[in-house]
Amino acid sequence: MPSTPDISVVIPVRDEKDSVAELTRRLLENLTGTYEIIFIDDGSTDGTWEQLCQLHESGRIKLVKFRASCGKSVALSEGFARTRAPIVFTLDGDLQDDPAEFPAFLEKLESGYDLVTGWKKTRHDPVHKVVASRMFNFLLRQFTGIQLQDMNCGFKCYRGELARSLKLQGDQHRFIPVYAVHLGYRVGEIEVKHHPRLHGQSKYGFSRLIKGFFDLGTVLLHTRFKGRPAHGFGFAACASFLAAVLLLIGMVSSGPTLETAILSFWISLVLGIGAVILAAAGWIAEVQSAPGTAKDSTPFPNIEDVRD
Repeated sequence: MPSTPDISVVIPVRDEKDSVAELTRRLLENLTGTYEIIFIDDGSTDGTWEQLCQLHESGRIKLVKFRASCGKSVALSEGFARTRAPIVFTLDGDLQDDPAEFPAFLEKLESGYDLVTGWKKTRHDPVHKVVASRMFNFLLRQFTGIQLQDMNCGFKCYRGELARSLKLQGDQHRFIPVYAVHLGYRVGEIEVKHHPRLHGQSKYGFSRLIKGFFDLGTVLLHTRFKGRPAHGFGFAACASFLAAVLLLIGMVSSGPTLETAILSFWISLVLGIGAVILAAAGWIAEVQSAPGTAKDSTPFPNIEDVRD
């Protein structure tokens, strides 16, 4: 094996014992030149690790095992840190992504992009998952201005330097294109085929839409309002205060009953107090993000086994 392969493939898996062997076979059929495949086992409990150990090939098919599930973002970050190639692919381990589409990604990447993300236009998933995904992507487009149809698609192709620069935590993998654009990279999208799941069941549901909404606030603070978090909190505070004022004006002008007036007053009071709290939170965040105040934190190591 040369010291630097042409392509690195990072695959986070969790409880996919019935899929990893077939996925590896498909990868080997479609990878040309020199390559490395890096599986990150995110705390599987169904025998996935044992299946992966049978596939291990020193220097070519590499394995990392977490003691417990750390989430897809941490798994991707660990995989990215171990890549060596100038081109990095990521895809899910459930056989719904097709490695035969690698050439289309590479063609798009070579046309001047640093990150190409897949768009699963026709999806073979439960209705609740499709609805949640479309709502989530709609919100992302509105708040970030990045006009991608499927930012959360796990099937992506990166320039190596971009992939290795990403340090993800929580559920930040859903916002990788947002971070890439913020860092000045060019992001594109291609339509990809999406195959029905053959084994197991999805680990994601409608609840991720709610989590994603809160994560979106974090991402906006990390990107659009980085270095000036008080502005981000300030917009929310102004909106809350404006809503309180409008509610009071509407109440006075409509000549309400005593019960309606009391209810409107308490709602306005809550909105007003919320505005003050948001403004205070922004100032605290501004102080904490000032130069020289950031604290270095190293995550507790959770790797149980590594097969290079």
